[in-house]
Amino acid sequence: MPDNNRWERFQEGDTTAFEQLFQEHWDALMHYTCNIIADVDMAKDVLQNFFLELWEKRASLPLPKETRAFLLFLLRLRILNALRKEDIRNRHEHVFAGLLTEVTSSSSDQLYYKQLYEELHQHVNQLPARIQEVFKLSRFENLSVAEIAAKLGASEQTVRNQLNTANKRLKLMLKGSMASFLL
Repeated sequence: MPDNNRWERFQEGDTTAFEQLFQEHWDALMHYTCNIIADVDMAKDVLQNFFLELWEKRASLPLPKETRAFLLFLLRLRILNALRKEDIRNRHEHVFAGLLTEVTSSSSDQLYYKQLYEELHQHVNQLPARIQEVFKLSRFENLSVAEIAAKLGASEQTVRNQLNTANKRLKLMLKGSMASFLL
C-alpha cells in the first residue's frame, strides 16, 4: 500500500493503518531512541508515549513527504522533552547539544522546526506578561527555577506555579497542533 494512502487512513482514525505504521517503524525508532537514551526502559516509555501522542494528534499532522523522516523529526522533539523533564540535559549537555543540532540539520527538518517554533512563539506571546517572561526565561534561555526567581525577585514556588500555568495554557492553546510536541 502506498505510504501516503496509509498516512491519510491513519489520520482518519484507521487503527489498522496506525498499527502498520507502528510495526513498520518501531524497530528503527527504538534503535534511534536507545542511541540517545541509554536506559532501555526509559527509551521504550518515550517511544510508547510518542506513538500514543502521534495517535492523539493524527488529525492535525501534515502529510509527510517521507514518513520515516517525519517520524524521526517528531521523535527527536519528544526525546528532547524527555531529556529536559528528566533533567538529564544538565548532566549530559553534549548529548543534548548534539541532538539539538541534529534536529535542525536537514532542510525539511529546518522547515518543520521553524513552523513549530513560530507557532509556539505566537501562543507564548498571548500569555500574560509575567507568565510569558517566566516561560521564556525557562524554555528559551534555559534558566533554572532558582535563577528565574532570583532574577525576578520572586519565590521559587511562584516561578514553579507560573511555569505550570504557562504549560497548561499552552497545551490548551496548542491542542491538536504539532507545536505541542515542543512542550
